[in-house]
Amino acid sequence: MISLPNQPKPSAKRNHARPWIHHVLWVSTLFWAPAWSVTQPAGCGRVCELYGDLLMAPERDLIGSIRTLEKVAKPAVGPRNTRGRWIQRDAYIGTETFDTTFYVKSGLVQRIELVSNAPDAQCRARTPWSDTIAALEAWQGKQATNGQFDTGNSVQQSVQWASDNLDVSVYLSITEAACSTAVVFKKHDAKDASEL
Repeated sequence: MISLPNQPKPSAKRNHARPWIHHVLWVSTLFWAPAWSVTQPAGCGRVCELYGDLLMAPERDLIGSIRTLEKVAKPAVGPRNTRGRWIQRDAYIGTETFDTTFYVKSGLVQRIELVSNAPDAQCRARTPWSDTIAALEAWQGKQATNGQFDTGNSVQQSVQWASDNLDVSVYLSITEAACSTAVVFKKHDAKDASEL
């Protein structure tokens, strides 16, 4: 060890104090963490608000809003010639985790799709489906429309909320080979009779 002039030597008392401080901080964290987690809003909360605000926003706003955003090497082709250029892993809606893909066209975020990370057994038990619907109902109120198609071997179910400027849909697909729960955020397309 090289000692420099005019530098104090380590104190045995200081080294003894560090574990004590570490212990106090650790114990206080145990007591405060449950109280903090109880105060967090249940349901969709900030994730849904952020996703709703990002629709039709410039791509640079998306990049600046989410620190955990990852650029996709090969963008996925989405509806209406959009490209899934960005992903966010492990976004929470209620208690469920989702991988999120942000679809961009003409430099604007056009569509946001979330796919559940739940294991196949949980998906088939419809746990992500029911938990996500409960979280979205806490955020948007009772769903506006729903539909179901069941052939015995395959089930397709959907629920949708529509507001003045936002459509949120939840889709459940169960086949013999796979099961998935997805959530889609997109701008509300209000068409009048002259456009039909």
